[in-house]
Amino acid sequence: MFDILVAAFIMLYLVPTADAYDRAHPHALRISLLNIFLGWTVFGWVAAFVWSRKISPVEFYAARNRPRRAVGMNARWAARLAVPRAEVGRELLRNAATANANVRSLIERR
Repeated sequence: MFDILVAAFIMLYLVPTADAYDRAHPHALRISLLNIFLGWTVFGWVAAFVWSRKISPVEFYAARNRPRRAVGMNARWAARLAVPRAEVGRELLRNAATANANVRSLIERR
C-alpha cells in the first residue's frame, strides 16, 4: 500500500514536467529543473505548473489554426479558408519580426 502511495505522489509531483514535454514547450528542460529542485515547495510546484501551461501568442495562434482534416462539403470550405488563415499567420510573424528589429535598433542606439 505504501508503494502505491509513493508512486502516486511521484506521478503527481512530476505533472508539470510531463505536461511541458508533452506539449513540446520551448523551456521544458528549465521547467523540469524547477519542478525537480523547487517542486517540494508548494510555490515551486505551482510556478512550474503555470509555466508549463503558458505558451507564447505565436504558438497559440499556430496551435489554434493548424490545418485540420476536412471531408466532403467541409473540404471546399476549408480550402477557401486556408489561404486567408495562412496570410494572417504570415502577417503576424512579419509584425513580430519587425517589432523585434525595432527593439534591437533602440538597444543599439544606446
